[in-house]
This record gives sequence, structure tokens and C-alpha cells, in this order.
Amino acid sequence: MSTTMRRGAHAAKNRAAKRPRKSRFTLWAVVLAAAAVVTVFIGVQAFGGDDAKVPPRIATGEGRVLGDPDAPVTIIEYADFQCPVCKRAASTIIPQIEEQYVLDGRVNIEFRMFPFLGQESWAAAQAAEAAREQDKFWEYHDALFNAQGRENSGAFKYANLVEIAREVGLDIPQFEATLGQHLDALQAEADAARAEGVSSTPTFYIGDRKIVGVQPYDVFVEAIEAELQEAAAATETETAQ
Repeated sequence: MSTTMRRGAHAAKNRAAKRPRKSRFTLWAVVLAAAAVVTVFIGVQAFGGDDAKVPPRIATGEGRVLGDPDAPVTIIEYADFQCPVCKRAASTIIPQIEEQYVLDGRVNIEFRMFPFLGQESWAAAQAAEAAREQDKFWEYHDALFNAQGRENSGAFKYANLVEIAREVGLDIPQFEATLGQHLDALQAEADAARAEGVSSTPTFYIGDRKIVGVQPYDVFVEAIEAELQEAAAATETETAQ
């Protein structure tokens, strides 16, 4: 083989050897870019909001269920009282659903605890359960979000939780006596949520449809309307039988 041919063969071999590296580099670039998009989305969700308060409740609730417990469609919400995106959902998305679907009995909203942002998340969740025992879960729920501060900065320290209880009209001795009795149940609830696929808050389940974060309201409407249609069809089938 001539020198020129040997050089050509070596060059071709080198080019072939370099191609996988380029492919791997391209793959990692795509992965990193996707991760960056997710990070930016989460950042915007968490820090792009304002100090809007949860508006006055227009529907009634029993326990942790807002609306008619026999409504054909149930929205399950997993939330953390320290989560700023959960507060945004409580002040923007939930009131719209409440007005359009909960008031007329077609939908109810079931709140489930997913305290994962630290000790004050667990403290707030236990306090909300103590309020539920006095039939004031939703009043305390709203007051917690309206009192929200930076994560684990003292907004939900013991004295503040008691003061919130006083503001919503709870029996304080009873509240304090029951404050620490719910930890095991809340831990079981959080474990069950993880097993179901919940990893961040807020996470909503509308039937089999999972919605993470504060999505445009139309996303919720589409899922709710689909569930209402399925519920109506199921009712017609049962009636026909």
C-alpha cells in the first residue's frame, strides 16, 4: 500500500472514531437543554407569582372536601402549605373551579397533604388537621396560605400556628391538645402519594388525568369536562340497565 493510501486509510479511521463522540456530545446537549427548560419552568412557577391572597370561600366544605361529597367528579389536590405554587393555585385556579363547577354540585375538591419542604410543612399540616377536627379545615387552609412566608423561615412556627387558630375561631386548648396527634397518619398519606407518583406540589388528579403545577385554567376545564361526560355516560348506562 502506498504512503498516500495509508494516510487516507488512517484519516478515514480517525473520522469514524470521532463520530460516536459527536453523537454522544449531541445527546448530552439535548438532555442538558431539556433539564434547563424544566428548571426554568419550575423556577418561574415557584418565584414568578405575587402576594395575592386566597379569596373568601364561596362554597362550603366538609372535612377536607370542598363542595358536595356526592358530586360526580372529584378533583384530588396534593399540596404543601409552604409551597408558593400551591398558594398560587389556591388564589387563582381553585376559586375559578369553585365558582364554575363546585357551587352547582358537579365537582368537589379533596385536599390531600404532601408536606415535603421541611419541618414547617409538617407543622402546618398537623395544625390543619387539628383545625379539621373542629370543622374549620378550609378556614385554616386559607389562613395558612395567606400567612405563608419563605420556606422554614418561622412563618409556621408554633406560636404563629396558634395565632392563626385564634383568628379563625378555634378552641385553642383543644387545638393545642390535638396538634401533635396526626403525624403518623400524615406520614402514611405522604407515603401513599409518593407511591401514586406524586413528587411535587401542587399535583392534581382529575379522574386518571394528572396535572402538575399551575397550568392554564383551560387545561383544568378540559379535564373536568371530560370527566363530567364520562360520569354522565356511566349514569345513562346504569339507568338503562
